[in-house]
Amino acid sequence: MRILRSLVATVTLLIAVGGPAQARDVSMLTVEWAPHYGSTLPENGLTTALVKAAFRAGGHSSQVDFIPWARALKEVEEGKADVVMGAYYNEDRAQKYYYSDRIYSLDLGLIARPGLDVLKYESLRELSAYKIGVSRGFANSEEFDAADYLNKDVATFPNLNIRKLFRGRIDMAVMNFDLFRYEAKKEGFCISNVTFMDPPLSTEGLYMMASRNIRDGKKIIEDFNRGLLAIRQNGEFDRIVNRFRK
Repeated sequence: MRILRSLVATVTLLIAVGGPAQARDVSMLTVEWAPHYGSTLPENGLTTALVKAAFRAGGHSSQVDFIPWARALKEVEEGKADVVMGAYYNEDRAQKYYYSDRIYSLDLGLIARPGLDVLKYESLRELSAYKIGVSRGFANSEEFDAADYLNKDVATFPNLNIRKLFRGRIDMAVMNFDLFRYEAKKEGFCISNVTFMDPPLSTEGLYMMASRNIRDGKKIIEDFNRGLLAIRQNGEFDRIVNRFRK
């Protein structure tokens, strides 16, 4: 009887504390969005590699399918799939999905050409002497877009600014840092001598969103968060990031 009572107490404690959800294959949906994730990218992209590692550390396997964004949101909201991979946070979505901790931060900012002796700035007015490449129709930050005192050189598409930067036709370009790395490498440029200037103009976080219409949606997110913390602490997170940035 004493052993039985001990077993009952142990089970009761585990239930009260809450262990991981039953290990299973988590179905993920997202859109094609290079270089962060995509069906043709190595390991399906940096974000996918980080997410799968976090799920493994949290006790689950995971698979991702790439479909149109609106359909991904709808199917996960309805419980036809488990999670949306890689979403920005907003309050409306938080009413429909369980949000994870932040996976990764996306920085948009100024990239200085090789040889330009500028590493950081405190005010955008400090940059008024430089020619800055921007892309037509792209929003950056409210402050930067309203700064009519800056010398902005408009290009029809972002890759043109990359070429102009490496050829010395502009001093700086405004771009998502990860997108710049990806596209510059595709163009054959060496990015080791450019400067990703501090501070970024804006920073957005990427999150996982689990359906509230599946029985273990909340636990899946808790397990993911636990796994994400584990790979941050044991160095796997940084190793994955560094692998993609080589």
